[in-house]
Amino acid sequence: MSSPNPESSGPPLRALAMVLISLAILFAAIGALSLTGSGDSEKAAAPEATSEVAEATSPAAQAPAATTSAPTTSVAPAEVEVRVLNNSDVSGLAATTADTLTAQGWAIAETGNYAQTQVAATTVYYGDASGAEAAAQEIAQQLGATAEAMPATLTGFGDSVVVMVTQ
Repeated sequence: MSSPNPESSGPPLRALAMVLISLAILFAAIGALSLTGSGDSEKAAAPEATSEVAEATSPAAQAPAATTSAPTTSVAPAEVEVRVLNNSDVSGLAATTADTLTAQGWAIAETGNYAQTQVAATTVYYGDASGAEAAAQEIAQQLGATAEAMPATLTGFGDSVVVMVTQ
């Protein structure tokens, strides 16, 4: 005697359909989150630096055209600690700028975000460390930015060089 419905050897089609629907919902949720972005790490209120993921955005293309005068003395890039902080809503801008500076020989101590105050244009700040001012002038020239003495609000980042990148 033969059976009208032969037995299947795999999982039922309904189970397979449920797995595929679940995966589609999961991927849709991940896509929606990546489009909106969490923004939590970009809006840190404390002057702490956090790690960033680099993206393919050229910091030189986003830096203003203003330049400073050429430094009078040259500084060995590896001798100066440089911190690069993102002061914009562009995710990964500090990491991309840090990659550019690393390629030019600068020693990057850390990258992160800074949202305590808003800076109008990309600025390279220098502290009291030996060679910091000359290094800041060189970095500013390489990035097409300006160099200024470090304000009191950034002294928590050391006394060397802080690059504050904006859009």
